[in-house]
Amino acid sequence: MTVRITKPEINIREKFSQLDRDTSVAMGGGLAVGGTVTEYISGGKTYRVHSFTTNSEFALIGTKSVDFLVLAGGGGSAAAEGQQGASGGAGAGGMVVGSKQLLRSGNYPIVVGAGGAKSTNVSVMGGSGGNSSFNEFIASAGGAGPDYGSDGGAGGSGGGGAEPGRAAGASNQNSYITHTNVTGFGNAGGSGGAYVGGGSGGGGGAGGAGTASNGTVAAGGVGLANNFRTGSNVTYARGGNGVSAGGSNSSDEGANTGNGAHGVATTSGNNTNSGNGGSGLVVIRYVV
Repeated sequence: MTVRITKPEINIREKFSQLDRDTSVAMGGGLAVGGTVTEYISGGKTYRVHSFTTNSEFALIGTKSVDFLVLAGGGGSAAAEGQQGASGGAGAGGMVVGSKQLLRSGNYPIVVGAGGAKSTNVSVMGGSGGNSSFNEFIASAGGAGPDYGSDGGAGGSGGGGAEPGRAAGASNQNSYITHTNVTGFGNAGGSGGAYVGGGSGGGGGAGGAGTASNGTVAAGGVGLANNFRTGSNVTYARGGNGVSAGGSNSSDEGANTGNGAHGVATTSGNNTNSGNGGSGLVVIRYVV
């Protein structure tokens, strides 16, 4: 059973004495401030959470073992051109998850990546997302969704390839394999198909690669669940779907999801109903 306790946001510039007065809690090894502060009880432990949805700073006095999630912004998708063209699904933002990481006193800059901008110009790819970072760990921006005739953009997860037969974008997310209890997640997109009607590939997700074109909807790579923010699993960083001729529209992805936007298809003239990628997120939690 998870019990969630919400506390008001604490400004990073407030004094630690103000933090102690407002929350009446020391960390048990340090005092911390920054972001939106919440608490929940899970597995018999009380967790304090600092969530960041914009660029900020996490400040710590003392030492503490923390878990963290760093999520980059997902890519935006492109418009579809011609009579039966299809643009590729955008890649999800890269995702870095760490546990039992010892932090020492200091100020830790927080960067939260924006979602990639959609393109309504049929000759221009969507935008890549923005990188997110904490404590020198970087989640790489989601790959751009390509316009007709372009390869999927490389990124934390790569964009799916567009028609006709364009290559998928690769993942450039650092896996952090040499770091104990830290893992970076990202995958490639799926390749595009032949014109006419082959369709585009899906963008990669944190939990799997995008599906190659198949003449219908090519699913974006699945996201990855994490429970650090609320105590309940939330799935982040899903890749955008690839599509085929049939007049498919995209839409904007939700804030702080890291999702890549879906591709766009047309059966009659240009279709500029593309979508923005989901913005990123940084979460830090510890036991109190």
